[in-house]
Amino acid sequence: MLTEKEIEIIEGCRKGDEASQKCLYLTYGPLIKGICVRYAEDIQEAEDFFHDIFIFILTHFEHFDKITTLGGWMRTITINKCIDFLRHKRIRSTIPMSSLVGDFNDAAAHDYDGIPMRELQSFISQLPVNQRTAFNLYIVDGIKQEEIANMMQLTQNNVSTLISRARTTLRKKINDFWNKEEKNEHQYEQ
Repeated sequence: MLTEKEIEIIEGCRKGDEASQKCLYLTYGPLIKGICVRYAEDIQEAEDFFHDIFIFILTHFEHFDKITTLGGWMRTITINKCIDFLRHKRIRSTIPMSSLVGDFNDAAAHDYDGIPMRELQSFISQLPVNQRTAFNLYIVDGIKQEEIANMMQLTQNNVSTLISRARTTLRKKINDFWNKEEKNEHQYEQ
């Protein structure tokens, strides 16, 4: 159910009202930027994504239906547009299913909840673009692998492999982080 504020923003944006557009930007800009940063290779690319997506949203309010929430509608557009941008860059690698690494449900050696978010985001941003995209879609956005395969124009096996490789890489980076932290603690104790 839309709030009165959302209805005002939508109607104002449909009419080209600058105050409504500014309110939309201030209210939902951080949501869109956050998604763009997750999918982009760097901040400049995220800014480019954000700019293009925000313009697209402002010019497509006639397609908004009041069945969904405004934030949900914008989130869906942002994710789909980020995938489109990455697809158009033609940065794609196919990974054979034989390279799928084992089970990732094993118990972690460290408490990963204690890792600083800044570090975790840095680790994710260092993943190859297809791994980062598949990982974000599956883990962060909760989209099913079959749908991710359609979005990325890959097989479901390739998507599964990308996610597995992303997890393996992230697990190694996180373990390295904790090992470095433990080493630093031991140096301070001596």
